[in-house]
Amino acid sequence: LLTIISSIDDLNYPEKTHTYFIVNAPYIFSACWKVVKPLLHERTRRKVQVLSGCGREELLNIMDYASLPHFCRKEGSGSSRHSEGGSENCYSLDHPLHQQLYNYINQQARLREAVAPIKQGSFHVDFPEPPDVDTRIAKTIESGFDSLTLNGNKERLNNWTGAQA
Repeated sequence: LLTIISSIDDLNYPEKTHTYFIVNAPYIFSACWKVVKPLLHERTRRKVQVLSGCGREELLNIMDYASLPHFCRKEGSGSSRHSEGGSENCYSLDHPLHQQLYNYINQQARLREAVAPIKQGSFHVDFPEPPDVDTRIAKTIESGFDSLTLNGNKERLNNWTGAQA
């Protein structure tokens, strides 16, 4: 429970985190990091440590062996994808977790009855047609004339249009 609370706290309040250790980063990440790092604030640069390989030695300076991620416990490149032991390779389809998950999904699928799709009727929706551009222009002109009439300019308007008062 404490790990979950700590993770939620770190995700929502990253400024409280002292240091981020990035391990097993591909070369492209390291190259991008070298470009981006000078653009970051000094405080942020101090918080992020990109370790080469699995960073096992550096991590052992700050944590116990039991706390190391599984891919850092092995000697070599640090990548569990290339580990020898099949039972510890979490990327393998033969990993016990994947086998249990597969068996559980199959069991649940057998327990459920097949459900035929429900036929639904169709219906028509009328969309209002947008107002005609000419109609909008005419209404704008009429409202302009109405405002001239209201401002006491009716006589000047009649003289201009040739209409009788």
